[in-house]
Amino acid sequence: MAARAFARVAPLRAKISLVLVVALALALALRLANLQLREGPKLAHAALLQHGQTVESFAKRGAILDRNGGVLVRSLPSESIYTVPGEVTDPHAVAAKLAPLLRKPAAALDLALADKKTDFRWLARKVPHDVAERIDALQLAGIYRKGEDTGIRFVASGRLASTVVGFTGTEENGLDGLEYSLDKLLRGTPGRTRIEADQFGRAIPFGETHVIERAVAGSTIITTLDPYLQFETERLLRASVKKWSARSGTAIVMDPWTGELLAVANVPDFDPAHFGAFTSDAWKNRAISDAFEPGSTFKLITAAAALESGKFAANVRFPARDSLHIGGQTIHNAEDGMMAAGRGSESIEEIIAFSHNVGAAEIGLATGPRAMYRTIRKFGFGDGTAVELPGENPGIVTDPKDWSGSSLATISFGHGISTTPIALARAYAAIANGGLLMRPRIVSAIQDANGKQVYRYGPAIEQRAISAKTAATLRRYLRAAVVRGTGNPTAHVPGYTTAGKTGTAQVVENGGYLGGAYIASFIGMIPAERPRYVILVKVERPHGSIYGSQVAAPVFADLARAAMFHAGVMPAVGAPRAATPRSHSAAAQHTAAAAARLVRAGHGAKDER
Repeated sequence: MAARAFARVAPLRAKISLVLVVALALALALRLANLQLREGPKLAHAALLQHGQTVESFAKRGAILDRNGGVLVRSLPSESIYTVPGEVTDPHAVAAKLAPLLRKPAAALDLALADKKTDFRWLARKVPHDVAERIDALQLAGIYRKGEDTGIRFVASGRLASTVVGFTGTEENGLDGLEYSLDKLLRGTPGRTRIEADQFGRAIPFGETHVIERAVAGSTIITTLDPYLQFETERLLRASVKKWSARSGTAIVMDPWTGELLAVANVPDFDPAHFGAFTSDAWKNRAISDAFEPGSTFKLITAAAALESGKFAANVRFPARDSLHIGGQTIHNAEDGMMAAGRGSESIEEIIAFSHNVGAAEIGLATGPRAMYRTIRKFGFGDGTAVELPGENPGIVTDPKDWSGSSLATISFGHGISTTPIALARAYAAIANGGLLMRPRIVSAIQDANGKQVYRYGPAIEQRAISAKTAATLRRYLRAAVVRGTGNPTAHVPGYTTAGKTGTAQVVENGGYLGGAYIASFIGMIPAERPRYVILVKVERPHGSIYGSQVAAPVFADLARAAMFHAGVMPAVGAPRAATPRSHSAAAQHTAAAAARLVRAGHGAKDER
């Protein structure tokens, strides 16, 4: 009887249990559906806010190109190599295998790998992807790779224009050169992404991500540099510095009609990919940072002041002598075989051609301090050129009220005043183009990450420095210096006409002249009648000769010849004029039109007394 009662109760309990289980399952299913379908997105967002983290997504850094679109430097993906020392069984053997790949001393790597006091240590940051792949293939215990958010700068051009391009730090931040001055354009705009992270801030695999703001890649900078001219300029300058055992050298090739810097070379230079292996002296762009006393190359500015003052007739002559006592000092002409004594008198052209210090001083004294200072300032000396490069030195031009009794005389032949190579090249470009002071440019255009042009820079005229008539007269003086003066024959280029001026000046250090230390320079133009190029060469502290005619002028001649060949202008034996390419003629017409507008606006050069 009891057994039959139990049999009836058991199925009943089972049915009740089944009903309860089914009801519970339905309730859970309904709740799950509600959480997933209705409240899911809301709850997921709340969870992301609680466990999420906003991270910065880096923007790819823009490239720097030459004027032809060739890559000077660009960013490539990078990886870093690290070690967990506790997992390394044979530090010495592992170090020997890694050293050639990481280009680091095996001894230094051995110490890092044997350091069991730490669980993590970087071995190399920002190595190229192919290097990381080769290390990975070795399958070394305790050696790992990690992808970097930022890339590694790949310097496609090697050391070419290194002092202009500059370099970046580990995080791709610009530290020098164009990399520094244009850093805001190159680095782009970082983005922001919200990721799902654990309690340690690490991203959860397959977790939810939300892009808050997309990263915008950096701009591409197209420079004005001509790769061939840059290479030739560096090659010839390096050879000259080596030949004369000089401390340093600088050379500039400039288009006088547009202000474009086609080549800017400095010796010493460095490898941007391994800039830390070089001294800071090798990083310097001496073309813009090193102010120096220009010496005899400044005599053209003195001649310009005299001509612009209106005080002198075209055939004016000055007493020819080799010494002049003024302000407690005695000025001498260089004993170079072109002395003034015995001539009786000499013209401004002869003073320039034979580079007579005394004659230049007499011109300056007759012109007067105010007219001299006014012309110096019109040529832009004492101000920066506003070129798109960091660290420019404006030079030193003191006010006439602070001049001593001999200042006017010494400034007249380039002493007691300082300037930079780029400022001097700008002044000679004004002489070459008819009197207009152009702003030097190293940037030609800016493109976005898709290659679309954002902005293109054109010629920028700052002001009229001298009249076109004065500029033509000065070019005649410069031509005379090459034909029969200090530039003969070293500044000659067969088949072309050249014009230019030699310079030799003492080195100023700690406020005084350094005994036995000189700067030899030459600055000229080719062709002489309608210059296409202005070329400056400066060699500091040469040994064996100190004269610009022997040290710097030959570099000018070789570089001028290479530039004309590169431009497609062939030498014409017996022809006094070189053909002007169409593109150059267009630039000249642009500048001439702008000059006419300046004159109409009342900014033309006037005789000022």
